[in-house]
Amino acid sequence: MRTIIHLALRSIMNRRVTSALTILAIALSMSLLLIVERLRTGAREGFTGVISQTDVIAGARSSPIQLLLNSVFQIGSASNNVTPKTWEHFRNHPAVAWTIPVSMGDSHKGFRVVATNEDFFAHYHYQRDHRLEFASGKAFTDDHSVVVGARVARELGYTEGTKIILAHGLAAESFVKHETHPFSVSGILKATGTPFDRSLFISLPAMAQMHEAQGDRAGNGEDAHHPRDHDSHDDHDHLPGLSAIFIGTKARTDALALQREIQTYEAEPMTAALPGLTLAQLWSALSYAEEALRAVSMLVIVVGLLSMIVALYNSLNERRREMAILRALGARPWMITAILLVEAGLLTGIAVATSIALTYAALTGATGMITANFGISLPITSLSGEEWLRLGIMFLTGLAMAALPARRAYRNALVDGLTIRI
Repeated sequence: MRTIIHLALRSIMNRRVTSALTILAIALSMSLLLIVERLRTGAREGFTGVISQTDVIAGARSSPIQLLLNSVFQIGSASNNVTPKTWEHFRNHPAVAWTIPVSMGDSHKGFRVVATNEDFFAHYHYQRDHRLEFASGKAFTDDHSVVVGARVARELGYTEGTKIILAHGLAAESFVKHETHPFSVSGILKATGTPFDRSLFISLPAMAQMHEAQGDRAGNGEDAHHPRDHDSHDDHDHLPGLSAIFIGTKARTDALALQREIQTYEAEPMTAALPGLTLAQLWSALSYAEEALRAVSMLVIVVGLLSMIVALYNSLNERRREMAILRALGARPWMITAILLVEAGLLTGIAVATSIALTYAALTGATGMITANFGISLPITSLSGEEWLRLGIMFLTGLAMAALPARRAYRNALVDGLTIRI
């Protein structure tokens, strides 16, 4: 057996360029599979972790997915607003630990404006236990302060103290600007990889004042963001309508009961979504993309293994004289076959080791950028049992596919052994 391994190694070294290219092709394909699998897992965790520790999201009557897409992913718009009195009602609910009111409907150069309060910076979590952090500055301190997300600051070049004007509506270019209520950047958030990197944050009273000033200038003191009850004199009259309310319960077991209570609330029609469940449903609807990634990586592996077979086949004719000499020296046909199988095993084994090295090199170099820009976490951990199993299956598949040229070598060895030489 030692002689067979030695001959296989010498054969690989004699064709070092072809062998190196074959190893690289197989290694790249295996590495792509490992990276795609980690991306797939990270994408799922990043998607489902875009909002954490929030038990219920409440909003005007719509579907739970629509409510989630609008309030968290900032896709589409709310079907209606929830009154501040409803927020107050559920904020004081005995099962509720905290709430985050959110009002949307304005924008700035294509980025959405989110009106909220200080509870957003205290209680919003993503990726299980990560909180919002400031790269510079601090939260809004008055009704003319605005906090900008990391991507907004990066793309628009904003720094602390930058003066900006917000616009009405969600269009990239709006002709209705709130010029009578300018804002100054008070803080810039660190990148989170969530949709809120593309947001600007102002206080709820700031949004109400901004639209009230716009309405007064237009000769109309009422605004869709600012429902008023002239018979009431509490502070809620100076808050805008809310697009959604993020709710954290005192106990997770209270979430289902609170969801039913919100959806049967008689004061106004509402919908309550459980973020974890709704995110899982939404991800399952997008599972075709996950399967497409896996299919592409498998196809690349097939191409890599085929390249090894092609290389072995091409070398057969070149090595026919070499094999005939081995036969003349007493080598059995099965030994010729074994040399090719060992050669394929060495090529595939070296490719597996190379693919692991390439995978960790890629993860080390790209994980920070991917996490910051896409919110996909790619932890640099040791290979899991499932990943080792995949590599083992690919190694055995490489040996199985190498059996085809090995069989031909066996037949050639028999023919050359029976040929009469003069």
